[in-house]
Amino acid sequence: MEYKFRGFDAVGNKGWVYGDLVHNKKVTKTGLEDRVMVGGYEVVPESVGLFTGMQDCTGRDLYEGDICSISCFGRLIYAKIVYIDFKAAFYFNDEGSTYPIDYASTIRKVGNIYENKELTT
Repeated sequence: MEYKFRGFDAVGNKGWVYGDLVHNKKVTKTGLEDRVMVGGYEVVPESVGLFTGMQDCTGRDLYEGDICSISCFGRLIYAKIVYIDFKAAFYFNDEGSTYPIDYASTIRKVGNIYENKELTT
């Protein structure tokens, strides 16, 4: 699997940036502060998502934090992609229920938890 990340640019209004994930410090007037960078750009930490290694039915890469419409168990549901550490795998989460990502027969990305919070309620 290719390890790449995405994050929402925190400084230059570049939108989504992609690449390696780096945690480091920046110098401010008050001292050193933590920062998170993706592809050389400082990003909003809560926007960072890991590439799943999969694409949706239209060919778009899927990342942790994406919200998708999925056909699963014969019904259409909306769920976000989450990574479960102790299972070391990506899953869909739908209001507390989790499904292995490969259970879905059709996946279409409709948004993400950073820009489309209204889709997660």
